[in-house]
Amino acid sequence: MALNRLSALALLLTAATALPATAAELVVVESSAPALAPGQVLDSEAALSLPAGSRLVLVSAEGATINLQGPFSGKPGNGAGGSSGGVAQSLASLLSARDSDTASLGAVRAASSTQPLPRPWLVDASQSGHGCLQPGAAPVLWRAATTATDLTLAPADRAWTATTPWPAGAQDLALPADVPFADGATYLFDMDGKSSAVTLHVAPDAVKGDRMLAAWMLAKGCERQAQALSKKLAAK
Repeated sequence: MALNRLSALALLLTAATALPATAAELVVVESSAPALAPGQVLDSEAALSLPAGSRLVLVSAEGATINLQGPFSGKPGNGAGGSSGGVAQSLASLLSARDSDTASLGAVRAASSTQPLPRPWLVDASQSGHGCLQPGAAPVLWRAATTATDLTLAPADRAWTATTPWPAGAQDLALPADVPFADGATYLFDMDGKSSAVTLHVAPDAVKGDRMLAAWMLAKGCERQAQALSKKLAAK
């Protein structure tokens, strides 16, 4: 069912990969190579060398994710020495795996399944995992429930704690701009007697365009946000 919804999206997102290869910008998402940092921009046709044991994850403007493992020497745009796939392909694989999990675990898994996010830049405060943020923007939290509650939030080291009301009827909650959040840090959310831990990731300025952003979200573990952004792309 979920895969059928992605069939049209797969054609849209992978159409660009059928074109001849040309030099393009690739953005570093993750790197264990000392000379390469997340957010750095590389030329897809420029020579690149990675030492043995190192790992590099790149995203392209077309929404492709390139995973390179050292030792590697060559052009990163070729994807040699690693794996490369588009957003639709990655989402399809994730959804297929989840469908298999649901089938094997039965009603227990189905009852605990999460709802799709209505918009890409929402962070589910009720589910542990990863959340992706726009640069320079305060987090906008989301929940499936609509009853009034109080939300308590704190960094993992509990250096500070803040409590804010979540009004009845509201699924979204924009946090104040003065609430401190750091890229890559984990935050704890408590409401209705339940707790979650969410690691937040801020999109680098170099990650531009919906396809690249969706690929970056997937690489950071923000799968539901990537799915919401992909649905937006498919609707265009």
